[in-house]
Amino acid sequence: MTQRRIAVAARKGGVGKTTVACGLASVFAHLGHRVLVVDLDPQSNAGYVLGTDPTAPGTAELLSGISPTPLEAASGLYILPGGPKLTGHNIQASDPEDLADAVASLDYDVLIFDCPPGVEYLERLGLVAADVALVCTDAHPLAVVGAGRVLNELSLRQKKGRKGASRWALVLSKIDLRRSMDQVLDQQLAKTYPSLKRLTVRQDAALAWAGAERMPLMQYDPNSKGAKDLQVVAEWVLNG
Repeated sequence: MTQRRIAVAARKGGVGKTTVACGLASVFAHLGHRVLVVDLDPQSNAGYVLGTDPTAPGTAELLSGISPTPLEAASGLYILPGGPKLTGHNIQASDPEDLADAVASLDYDVLIFDCPPGVEYLERLGLVAADVALVCTDAHPLAVVGAGRVLNELSLRQKKGRKGASRWALVLSKIDLRRSMDQVLDQQLAKTYPSLKRLTVRQDAALAWAGAERMPLMQYDPNSKGAKDLQVVAEWVLNG
């Protein structure tokens, strides 16, 4: 299959971005794909929730010209942890295309870049290395504003013919239709972005507990609402 390179981004923290990235990685691995999560977050949460050592050499070393060994989280699912070294001066001075160059020879069917909230130079590395971007937001107004900023950067890069994601979608995360703000979110986004695909990941305890138990989602509960929603996201990535 054609390699898929997916950036999962959200300018605001706390919207479920890492949950989506790691859950989606587990879904792809469950479908038989060989998957690598590239954690761009200095907090290294992806490595933790997937049950690996979040302090092991990972993305920072990759960007520094070293070849770290990805950690195996499950059959077919690997991760390069993030960590505080991503805030180092040498990484901050990276060219936006450095990550794309660093992963070019990696032999995986799916690469998922878990971009950090609020660290634009690291987020940009993921957006430029990707061919698909999933922009996460929940119903909080600041989350919607943050998602809009990511979408604007993607659009500007495409208009200028720059390297990076060529298609993208919004992922509405942590959605609970018993809440009034969640009830109107999809309609509001449809008005603002009428031509943009919107995908929903419902509020689901299994998503939270999989991370808390440090277990890939499809091992924890493959029949959960969250797993089913993320399978729809995976289908769009592959065929949308």
